[in-house]
Amino acid sequence: MATASVQEFLDQVGQDPALQGELMKALDADNDRESVTALAQTKGYEFSSDELWAEVQNRQAALQASGELSEEELEAVAGGITPTFAVLATVLASVASVGAGLAVPQIKW
Repeated sequence: MATASVQEFLDQVGQDPALQGELMKALDADNDRESVTALAQTKGYEFSSDELWAEVQNRQAALQASGELSEEELEAVAGGITPTFAVLATVLASVASVGAGLAVPQIKW
């Protein structure tokens, strides 16, 4: 159930520019995983930071298994973002309104 909640949250992030901005602020926190989890909880999504981390790892593994990086992933890696954060960066970059000039913080997980 919690995995579905994490997936729904990440999908919502991909569709909601305001939520994307809130996510970027949460990722700037010292304990970013907990901050992202707290943000999700304020939006009605119930999962733990460990469940969030597990879903990010699952999505990263799926990306690696595909053998190819999308344009967004290539840009994220070229920009110095860690491979794990590329999953969240891909969600954010998949929305056209994210566009240029968005400063994506280095993930601390």
